[in-house]
Amino acid sequence: MVERCKLCDLPATLVGCSHVIPQWMYAVLPQDESRFRIASSHDGEFEKRSPTGIYGRFVCQLCEDHFARWDSCASEVLRRIPTMSANGWWDYGEFGYGDLARFYLSVLWRASACGQPFFETVDLKDRTATLATALLAKDDTCLAAFDIWPSRSGRLLACGVLPPLEVSIESTPYWQLYMPLFQALIKVVDGPGASCVQPHKLKPNSHLLLCEKTFTEFGEVATTETVFRANMEKKN
Repeated sequence: MVERCKLCDLPATLVGCSHVIPQWMYAVLPQDESRFRIASSHDGEFEKRSPTGIYGRFVCQLCEDHFARWDSCASEVLRRIPTMSANGWWDYGEFGYGDLARFYLSVLWRASACGQPFFETVDLKDRTATLATALLAKDDTCLAAFDIWPSRSGRLLACGVLPPLEVSIESTPYWQLYMPLFQALIKVVDGPGASCVQPHKLKPNSHLLLCEKTFTEFGEVATTETVFRANMEKKN
């Protein structure tokens, strides 16, 4: 049976271990004796240790190399020590718009394509191919169709990863993406985005300014408490 890369749709030998969230993001978490854990809400799955996160087999080596370039760009920018801007946001300085935008978009795409139960709720529907085309495009003009509002958090909940959550802002669907310490709101549908998002979305020729996420915006704290209670009941 001929395998096909889910990103470029070409026949190829697939990479055996392609990470949804790059490994460097787990390395920036506070280091202690405990390891990163995945807490699942599935009845048949239990909390498990996963020091390198979640990965799958779904892209060819060439597309994996694209991921590596975007991940490296994000690492270079997000591992800087930020300054505080005049409006109280974290200022990470100048950045390469095309690579950083594709980093955030690719993590959402990887979550939808990896085939792992943790990300099974991520369904991009008819936008999957459009997003793949934008990721592989030679220029950055097509990226303007996507709203990307990145954030960061020093809260305890930011030391874990939640499944991406589909939310509605001013009647426009967005995906809330969660990664260790960093997050992003992403619009992948056609049409104008929510007016409240526009001043804060990723833009070329600007500084990367990240607001502080509280995890109360979409009820994440309550959802996480429910999942962890369920996992404790499974253990018992």
